[in-house]
Amino acid sequence: MSSGRRERVTISDIAARLGISKASVSYALNGRPGVSAETRERVLALADELGFHASSAAVALSAARTGTIGIVIARDPEVITAEGFYMRTLFGVEQYLNDADGQLLLRLTGERGEDLHVYRRWARQGRVDGFILYDEHDDDPRVPLLHSLQVPGVMVTSVAKEDGIGRLVTPESETVRVMLDHLKSLGHKRIAHLSGPTAYLHERVRVETMQREGEDRGLAVRHVEGTYEFASGEEATTRLLGLSARTRPTAIVAGNDIMATAALKAAADLGVGVPDQLSVLAWDDSVLCHTSRPRLTAMDHGLMEKARLATDLLYHLIDGGTQTHRVSPVGTLLVRDTTGPLAR
Repeated sequence: MSSGRRERVTISDIAARLGISKASVSYALNGRPGVSAETRERVLALADELGFHASSAAVALSAARTGTIGIVIARDPEVITAEGFYMRTLFGVEQYLNDADGQLLLRLTGERGEDLHVYRRWARQGRVDGFILYDEHDDDPRVPLLHSLQVPGVMVTSVAKEDGIGRLVTPESETVRVMLDHLKSLGHKRIAHLSGPTAYLHERVRVETMQREGEDRGLAVRHVEGTYEFASGEEATTRLLGLSARTRPTAIVAGNDIMATAALKAAADLGVGVPDQLSVLAWDDSVLCHTSRPRLTAMDHGLMEKARLATDLLYHLIDGGTQTHRVSPVGTLLVRDTTGPLAR
């Protein structure tokens, strides 16, 4: 015989009915950031329908979240201010957070470990729910640090390691194939790859992939390490174009837009025609690639969409999700004026 008492509705019940996490339900019920306006509306409507009343446990769960994620960029300020990569990336993160009613805490530091102090301080002060990380190194100290601080993190990277943190993985092999197939179709056989610092794991993966995929296509790929800075790209290109006619590259793949524009300047200063005598391709597309003369052929990696995917994965982990790896889409080659067949 029924007691006539209505069974108490819980956060778990609402989460199950809507197919979302308990943390998201708690954010919505307690008016905290971390969910979209649409999700908040659905939660509140169902809570009213079921006669739900928030318990102190629900409030405690909400209070444990800040709705804020952290990004710490440890790069030379000269590169950050000139390069389009981080501006487009941060805009993509902000787009996601606007929809989720979340916030971004950003800090720019030097490259001598100052960033580690920021991670510790923000985590211990409870200022962020998790971090998005860029520019992975070998045995990256940030990975064990986040584990020790018990804070979720997502590494935007080229390597799918199983180390307990989130990873948004770029399929570098696919990117390299697109670029090399384009250059090979134009008749190029000697290609220089002007990379960024190989201290970064993604750059070393690119170097190895360029070598391997080049050999598979019968192409001679020469690697030159740069720093991402304009002077580095200019100096390297000048040196490459000073080689003998039999060994000089007929195409350069530059590791970022800044070094690619520097390669154009060096070629112009030496009287080397682009693309008649030299093709130049930038690894990342940006405004610089549109406004350079000639306009630079470049890979559009959908940086804003990648940033949104990384932020979504971080929210998934913050909410207790177990899927740690996602793969970002392959970029699109934007063919402009700096790649073409060699003049006969």
